[in-house]
Amino acid sequence: MAGPKRPVEARTPWLHRWFGKPAHASRKPLAVFTMVYNEHTMLPVWARYYVGQAGAGNVYVLDHGSDFLPDLPGCTVIRLPRHELDEIERARQVQRFQQKLLETYRFVLFTDCDEMLIARPSRYGSLVDYVQKGSHATIRCVGVDVLQHAPDLPPVDWSKPILMQRPYGAIRPWSCKTLLSAVPLTWEPGFHTAQQTAYLDEDVWMLHLKYADETRLFTRLAMTRTLAWSQQARSLGHGSSHRVADQTMRDFMTSFQTARTEEDLDSLPLREVVRSGQESRLLRIPHTFLQAL
Repeated sequence: MAGPKRPVEARTPWLHRWFGKPAHASRKPLAVFTMVYNEHTMLPVWARYYVGQAGAGNVYVLDHGSDFLPDLPGCTVIRLPRHELDEIERARQVQRFQQKLLETYRFVLFTDCDEMLIARPSRYGSLVDYVQKGSHATIRCVGVDVLQHAPDLPPVDWSKPILMQRPYGAIRPWSCKTLLSAVPLTWEPGFHTAQQTAYLDEDVWMLHLKYADETRLFTRLAMTRTLAWSQQARSLGHGSSHRVADQTMRDFMTSFQTARTEEDLDSLPLREVVRSGQESRLLRIPHTFLQAL
């Protein structure tokens, strides 16, 4: 059984060092943040994309004790002490940081660093444009897992447009997250669901890049299997997807690769698919999204 909970202030003293008293000036439109540990390949991709979307100075990285960090122009890095990995504690830290950012920003977006939120480019110029035009306080996205669609493809060149190299994805319920909000959110561990009511917007897609490159996927998996997960996390099964065997992951990838079709994801009844918790086959990502990342 978990021990007594510490007050939020005792768990997150770094918040006071960075923010102090609430701001009273007019709030900026959008902040974006992530929490990472040794994400040396994906973090620069994440930072480059979101600085382009939200602007330099509005993108934050909570670093959970990485060995080192790459250069992240336009980002504010906040160093956290390294402890055992516990999804319940991580959710509390993220929630507190989101609440603090909402004192300065009208909307706050939290993502893992392999998750790229895209407002449909044919209708919106950026995520800032989206939140300025939007009428809903909390947004649930269409979650698309971008998969390496054949086992013999060359590795992704992360310095070049990614979706042109990996133009297939599958809608999966675990990726249809509530991540963008103008109000404080209470997430369940893993951030797949939140307690607050959210509007499912078919124009907001989250492109999840975890499975986009098998070389990076298996390298990262080897590392996450070695992480020091808390006893609480292991007893509750939290983080189990980060500890699977290589063969289990290969079987998962093959199941999608062999069922790939040339249909377009936009041809699906997106709202029905997401709300029913269905999982699509591996289909083509619409061209308008391919050019955005």
